[in-house]
Amino acid sequence: MAIEVFYGTAIPRDLATAGLEYVWTKWRTLAGTGGLSVQRLTEESDPALRDHFHYLLPVGDDFAYVYVGRTLVDSIKPGTGGTVLTRNDNDFAKDFAKDFAEVYRRVVRDMAPAFVRFTGPRAGPGTIWQQVAMPVPLTADTTLVVCYSELVNHQLEIYEHLFRTARDAIAIACPITNDAGHVTDGWVLMMNDRAREYLKFDGPIGNLRLRDLEAFNGIAFWGRIYAPRNAVTSGIVSAQDLEIEILRFPHVFGLRLRPSSAASPPLAPDATPTGYVAAK
Repeated sequence: MAIEVFYGTAIPRDLATAGLEYVWTKWRTLAGTGGLSVQRLTEESDPALRDHFHYLLPVGDDFAYVYVGRTLVDSIKPGTGGTVLTRNDNDFAKDFAKDFAEVYRRVVRDMAPAFVRFTGPRAGPGTIWQQVAMPVPLTADTTLVVCYSELVNHQLEIYEHLFRTARDAIAIACPITNDAGHVTDGWVLMMNDRAREYLKFDGPIGNLRLRDLEAFNGIAFWGRIYAPRNAVTSGIVSAQDLEIEILRFPHVFGLRLRPSSAASPPLAPDATPTGYVAAK
């Protein structure tokens, strides 16, 4: 497990989420006004945020998990959310107590929060955990560590960047069909930079249909609406000076564009793209 820790008075701005920043700011405000308590910090927060909290109580030189919120428990063991866990009866708690003990000891010692980022075998591809650990005094001798954690997924921004900057010119459309289930047009959902270059289009894609683009307005038939389950099928269509490879997914279809090597007529209305197999 990789751990990155920030000690200080603020979460790094480029790493903060709305939830983390809200909880951090609330702790600082309550601590500064003398009104800090577990109830005011957690129970008076939005219910969706409360599910991301867990509490740790110092036990000698270690910590015991006295509560873990529903969202966190379900991310480790689906279907068991909302239960009370301790370090000795859950692998999740054992792993975290071992790796985070020094961080939590410093939080208690300095009476100041820490911002932690970490990865582990339970985090999916493109995801990372982010946590703020905050000290909350219970008595003159006992401090509870209240942690707020979120699993942040960076897959979408990675995929969007790779799609937008891809060398292949690609557009993605949602099918528009006739009564027979034939795709006669499509709402444009995505278009990368290279596709915009090929299509000479630099406007917004909201409410944009394929036939609104000059290169496609002579094509009246794109195939059938569905591809075989869990399959991608393709066909080739020609339009003006472009060769279009149709990528058929279960709910949308993609168009990979290439300069045409030889002019050829658009696909006939009663034809099916080469290599495309309709769902059965």
